[in-house]
Amino acid sequence: MSTLADVRSLLAEVGYHDPVSNEDLDDALKALVDTGHVEPFEDYTAVISTYADAKRRREAWALTKQARIMVAAVRDVIDSLDRSLQLPPRLLDAVEATVRRTLDHFHQDADLLATDLAQVKAHLEQLQEASGDFYGAVAALVQHDVTDDAVFTSSRERILLALRHFAYQTQRALDRVRAALTDLKTVGTSSIVERALPGAGVLDARAQHSWLSEKRQQLDGLDAWFAPRGSIERLIDASASAIHTLLGAIERRFYANARGSDLGADFRQLARMIHAQPAEDAAYQVFAAGFGIWTAQHPRRPEHEDITPGFNAAEGALQPVEAVLRTTERGARSAGRPQKIPDLAERRAQAELVSKVELERRSALARDLITPGRVPLTHFAGLDAEHTALFAILLEEALDAFDHTAGCGTADTVGARMHVRVGEVGRMVTIELEEGRLTSPDLRVEVISLDTSAVESTEVA
Repeated sequence: MSTLADVRSLLAEVGYHDPVSNEDLDDALKALVDTGHVEPFEDYTAVISTYADAKRRREAWALTKQARIMVAAVRDVIDSLDRSLQLPPRLLDAVEATVRRTLDHFHQDADLLATDLAQVKAHLEQLQEASGDFYGAVAALVQHDVTDDAVFTSSRERILLALRHFAYQTQRALDRVRAALTDLKTVGTSSIVERALPGAGVLDARAQHSWLSEKRQQLDGLDAWFAPRGSIERLIDASASAIHTLLGAIERRFYANARGSDLGADFRQLARMIHAQPAEDAAYQVFAAGFGIWTAQHPRRPEHEDITPGFNAAEGALQPVEAVLRTTERGARSAGRPQKIPDLAERRAQAELVSKVELERRSALARDLITPGRVPLTHFAGLDAEHTALFAILLEEALDAFDHTAGCGTADTVGARMHVRVGEVGRMVTIELEEGRLTSPDLRVEVISLDTSAVESTEVA
């Protein structure tokens, strides 16, 4: 199968990027007019100052609606084929912000509801693409040849990316998104869509009905994604099973390299041999040979046995035998009793309990870090080890995400959000902590709670 780079090189070879003459361009336009993809028209708004301007006024063409749809479809296909892996870690935060913004515009500025509903469609496409990339990576480890380094490396990186960023952030923000969607359903999706119709600018009555149905269906689809046992929960559960899939792929790679055989490679080789046969009968013979499907042939028993009768070993002569001790293959499976299949539900419940305890601990630490406003770094002097660890993580994330245009960096944790702004330029500050000293440029830090409504920030000296 050719890649996009191969297609581009082939197009360049046939002269796709070469300049087109006026005769060829005129023939192509006539052909497009005959097929109904282009329609000629006279541009009455064009400025006419010379004879050439008057001639160009009659030489104007426009794509028809069908042609515009075809061009958009081709561009969408090319973008999808050439699209890299996208698993936004803060995707659910963006969904929550869109839903909250939709509710605010419903009560205050209904003309902006149409743009919010367009963003809902974009979020649905992002969720579908992210899920498809993740499930595709898992399927590649199960169905493809994992001894191929390119297949294994690509799938492993996608799964690890999903586990490190997407799945963790998704599970953390799931409750907030569900609460926002519950408020949205309380208002009513039909009421929101109908109020957004005037701001959408749809003039035709039939098109208005289609637009209402489409937007209502998109809101219901977004709610279905986050419903209990919905697609998001299944994706989080699949991320846990993806760990076992990845470990299984690593094990298959190990045994394929250690023992020189791989079951998947054997089946693929057998499929190639069957495909290469010239006739169906020959293909069935190869299939029967591969799977041992023959008619059993039993030879007739002779009248007189010509086999040497057995004798007692103790009666025979002694034979010298050399015993050689060899180490067994490291990692080889023992031929003992098969292990009991672990209870995944119990393990998952234990993991959820541990995660819940950890989230509660981080939430308690975050509440202790909440400030009365913007404070200098000296406000956090004397922090113990646990609070220092969380404070350092938040400070590092906020500085990494610092927006020089807004002059602020933001970092989130469970139940709290840190805002970092620049203090006195050129000044260094050192604060004493329980486990050492922290030296940093002068900063103004504000830690607010996400459980309560935001209040106006004030700076504390």
